[in-house]
Amino acid sequence: MKAHELPRGLRWLLLALFTLVSVLAIRAFDSPLLRRSDLLVLATSTAALVTSLAWFFLLGVHGFWRGKRRHVWWALTFLVPYVNLIAASYYSRFYWTQGARGPALLAICGVAAQTLVTLRMLNPPLPLLA
Repeated sequence: MKAHELPRGLRWLLLALFTLVSVLAIRAFDSPLLRRSDLLVLATSTAALVTSLAWFFLLGVHGFWRGKRRHVWWALTFLVPYVNLIAASYYSRFYWTQGARGPALLAICGVAAQTLVTLRMLNPPLPLLA
């Protein structure tokens, strides 16, 4: 296992979190004005962002428990809204090859998907996710 990689049980917890947030987001964002494909992309991209931030938080806590005291500051930073995405980008840059690649790519996909859905909702004739 790499220095910044989570144990198998925590990875299953993250998968369950992704599923739960997807379902809750579908229920929260459901609207007759929103196409089903847009709703699915919006819900899964929201779940991707939440899961990636939880993943970064767990990486920080896990690093702290493995004896790296500075990781407690990373974990606490990931809990602060808006700052967490900036901190996650720095963390993933520092530890890209040591296990932080997964949550970073998940967050990038989440942001890209939310951007596509936002463009689709602001410009309905645009055939992005028809």
